[in-house]
Formats: sequence, structure tokens, C-alpha cells
Amino acid sequence: MSDKEKKTCDCGCEHDHFEHDHCEHDHCEHDCDCGCEQGFEVVTLTLDDGKTADFGLAGIIELDGEQYAGFEPIEEVEGVDESDFIIYKLGEENEDGMVELVPVEDEAVLDAVFDEFCRIFEEEEMAEEAEKLDK
Repeated sequence: MSDKEKKTCDCGCEHDHFEHDHCEHDHCEHDCDCGCEQGFEVVTLTLDDGKTADFGLAGIIELDGEQYAGFEPIEEVEGVDESDFIIYKLGEENEDGMVELVPVEDEAVLDAVFDEFCRIFEEEEMAEEAEKLDK
């Protein structure tokens, strides 16, 4: 997988999906219909075979001075299991404003990044449950 596409925010501002912190509008373009209320920012990735597929951007984290993006498939993609969590290191931004997604080949780094994503997701889940108890 290589590139992602630039999309337009619901509020009309054009932004790069990895740099929309300036806008306070909801950028979720995919609402799961299973009732889980989970939404994703949709990123269209170009697969190795040239086809495109939509993935949900689960988040971006920084670890050891590098930034990593985690993606989950939101549609059926040949060769990708629906439970897969795909991690890329964020590379340089090109002249078109696209951020390069670099495959992570070092298994130790991949494991450390995945563990950090799991830790963050677990903290968020616990915070959501605590918030529900406060209501």
C-alpha cells in the first residue's frame, strides 16, 4: 500500500487527513451500522496491485521519535482479514501534500507500536466506561 487521498472536511476546509487538528468539526466519514457507535476517519489507500480500498484511521501515535498510523479495514479487501490492524510509519510529505506511508519491517518495532496502540485503546475504553458510570 502506498498513498492516501486528500479529502474535503465536512465543514468545507480542505485538509490532509493526518493534519486536521486545526479544525474542530467531526471528520468521521464512516459510521458503523452495527450499533457500536464507532466511527472512523476514512483514508483511501492504494494497494500494491493498483486498486484502492478504504481503511479506517484508528489513530496516530508517536513512539521513539517516530510517528505511526494504525488502520483497520472497513470494507472487504482481498488478502486482508477484517480483524487485521495495519501499521505504517509516517514518512515525509511530498509536494502534493501527501504523507508517505512506510511499511514497518522490523518485528520488534511493529510489536512495540502495536502494544502502544493497545495500551491507548484500553485507556480510552476504561475512560468511556468510567464516564458512563458518572452519568
